[in-house]
Order: sequence, then C-alpha cells, then structure tokens
Amino acid sequence: MKKNRVMRVFSLLLALTLISTCAISGTFAKYVTKAEGEDQARVAKWGVLLTMEGDNMFAPEYEADDTTFESQDGTKLSVRVDPDYTGEISDLVAPGTTNDGFKATIVGKPEVAVRYTLHIDADWTDVVLPAGDYTDFTQLVDADDDGTVGYEKTFTLDKDYAPVKWDITVSKNGGTPISLTQVAATKPELAAAMGGTADGFAATDAKTIVKRYATQLAALMLSIINDNGEAGASNAVFTVNDDGSIDLSIDFDANRSLNFEFGLKWTWAFEQEDVELYDAADTWLGNYAAYKEFGECADYAAEFDGANASHTIGFNFVATAVQID
Repeated sequence: MKKNRVMRVFSLLLALTLISTCAISGTFAKYVTKAEGEDQARVAKWGVLLTMEGDNMFAPEYEADDTTFESQDGTKLSVRVDPDYTGEISDLVAPGTTNDGFKATIVGKPEVAVRYTLHIDADWTDVVLPAGDYTDFTQLVDADDDGTVGYEKTFTLDKDYAPVKWDITVSKNGGTPISLTQVAATKPELAAAMGGTADGFAATDAKTIVKRYATQLAALMLSIINDNGEAGASNAVFTVNDDGSIDLSIDFDANRSLNFEFGLKWTWAFEQEDVELYDAADTWLGNYAAYKEFGECADYAAEFDGANASHTIGFNFVATAVQID
C-alpha cells in the first residue's frame, strides 16, 4: 500500500512538472515576426486662377493728346465714331491713338508644375496697305486747264504698310509693367532685324518674326518673367501652328508663386519717319474706310475695289494653364 501511495505522489509531481514546462515553453520560447505599414496622401494643390480682359482693346472714341484742344461740347475727344454709323464695327483706330486694354493674369502657388499658354487664333485681321502705287490724297492739284482740281499724284510703298504696332508687357506681383520693346532695345540689332519700332512690332509681321526669331523672343520673355529664378520659369516657346495661329507657352516649376499680368499695347503713331510717305498712306486708308463703311469717295471706287487692303483689326485670344505630366 505504501509503495502504491509513493508511486501515485511521484506520478502527480511528474505531471505537474510537465504542465509547468509546457507553460514556460509557450510563454518564453515562441518565435515572433511582425511588420506593419501605414501611409497617407492628399490631392496636390492646384489653385491656379486665370483672368482675361480683351473686350476693351479698342474704343469708339479717344481723347486728344493736344491739351489745348477742346470740342464745342466741352470734351477732349479728338476721335469719335460717327453717330449715324449703322455698321457692325463701331470701335476705331486712327493715327495718334493707343490702348493697352488687353490683360491676361495667372495667379496661384500650385504644388505641380504648370504650363501656361496664350493662344492667338489664326483668323485675326490687321490694318494693312500692301506694297504698290496709290493715289496721293494729300496732294490736290489742277487736273486740267479749265481749273478743275483733283488728285493725280501718286505715292509708292516698297513694302506692306501696317501702321498699328504692338508691344507685349509683363508685370509681376502688381509691379510696373516691363515691355518686350524695352528689353529688345537692349539688343538694337535684333530689334531692327525684327522690324521693331519704338512702339513695338507690326502684327502682320508676327508670323515671320516668330518663325525666324522664336529662340531670341523666348529668351527676351524669360528675362522679363524671371527675377533671379524667383518665378521658376523656363521653356518659353513661341510657335506658329499649321493653321496660322500663334502660341506663347511658358513652363513654371511646382511651388512657385505665380502672380503675373500679361498685356498687349497697341499704338498708331501720329507721326513717323518719312512723314510725307506715311501721311499719304494714312490718308489713303482713311478714305478707304470712308468708302467701305459709308460709300464715300466713290470717285475712286475702281482703285479701292482693286486694292487688297484691310481697314479692320481684331484678334481672339485664349489663355490656358495645364499641369505638366
């Protein structure tokens, strides 16, 4: 009996030892491998805002530069649309007029790179008197012995005459605008080669200028836009598209403050070099408009109808900003 009790006690102790050993093994001898991952993202900021103001580039009336002039109604207007005019185009351009009514702005600080493009549609028009011989309406002379007077003298244009000159302006952060003409003046040989004047460039020459001097024009634009790299602007490109439209595109780095205003200013100079020639050309264009819009100067209908001249001017602009992939 005693031996059996000893064996039972021994068996119980052995069982308790095994249980304890398993418990210790489960607690202190388990291999453990664990990995966790977590990440978050948000949509990159865009926040680019564009504006475009181009419907007041031209006007139906302009004030005189001559401060001594005052019309009978007390105004200073020296150019004013005929109140009896019933045609479609009431805005005017004339010698001595100018305007800077076109404005296109880009504002924002996007977290992505941006390509900004100004596009000029192909169907624009410009005031142009092609090269050729024309009646000189500034020279009234005796036509014959009976005292009849008329316009018999002529003038000759060796190249197309486009009197309205254009200039591109850029202002940063609301500052003073800097013009392409100002920057081009630092490179007089280049400006002269492009046909530049003190008032800018002829739109009718734009396609030729862009095709020949796209690289130089791009460098001039970047010199206006960048200020020690502040704007992060690069890859300025002037392009004449297959359909005849023109693009100016500029790339901006991500996280750059964009606050630019691009403008267009046009000027029809009141006086130019070779005064007699260009006075004759301006006068011819004025009479051409009188014939086309009012039926006046009909005695010269044959000349006016046979001329490939343009007495209208107009453009359509589109501004876009897109993310660079």
